[in-house]
Amino acid sequence: METSTLTPITSGVFKAREQKRRSLFSHIWNELIPKVFEDVPQYYRSGNILASFGLWEVWVWQFIRTIKLKPGYQALDVCAGTNDVGIRLLQKEPGITVTAIDRSKEMQEEGQKRATKYKVKIESIIQDVHTLPFADNSFDVITLQAASRHLEMDKVLLEILRVLKPGGHFYHCDMLKPSNRVVEWFYLRFLRVSVALTALVFGSTEASRNCGEYFKDAIQHFYTPEELTEVFELVGFTNVACKKSVWGGMVGYHNSQKPG
Repeated sequence: METSTLTPITSGVFKAREQKRRSLFSHIWNELIPKVFEDVPQYYRSGNILASFGLWEVWVWQFIRTIKLKPGYQALDVCAGTNDVGIRLLQKEPGITVTAIDRSKEMQEEGQKRATKYKVKIESIIQDVHTLPFADNSFDVITLQAASRHLEMDKVLLEILRVLKPGGHFYHCDMLKPSNRVVEWFYLRFLRVSVALTALVFGSTEASRNCGEYFKDAIQHFYTPEELTEVFELVGFTNVACKKSVWGGMVGYHNSQKPG
């Protein structure tokens, strides 16, 4: 099967790619996505399970497995949504402290309900994650799951690096652009259909129903697992390791560190 021709991610290439993403999606990020996250909190997890035909739970489980924790760790979950990752981290290691940051108060309100249900405590901060309201070197572990496609990567990665402690780990998981062109062709069309189906089943608002084309385009203009590894290294992370899901890297798991 044919694979994509990868252009090395130099500083200039990264800057150009991010400028392109901003020019294409800034309006959607600022106007449409907030409306979507007003609509989806109560069915966010079940909607993702439906849209992925059950694979969502496998992906999240695999992501949590990659994360190493010790009692006393300070963890930050960026774009925490409904606190799915934070809850699972505390179930894995109850001796850590978890802070959640997300700009959607609706998602975090649902996340706090879920935290109460599972009898865990997660501090909630409502703020745009492109500027993190924390001192340098604050966290042992930072996670970012299923959100980076909607972010300005050249800004948020520098902030994550800044607030991570030297030697601390940054764990990332998201739907990525498959390295294989044939897989990519089928994947992008699958996304459009699955998003539309999920919106229909859950009676979503117009904003959510209109997201199918954007989700496809966001993946098309994002990074392959290999490119994202280069991005992390370019920004300043070290010991970057990537594990791809099956089917050409539709989902990628990255583990990296802040030099210490």
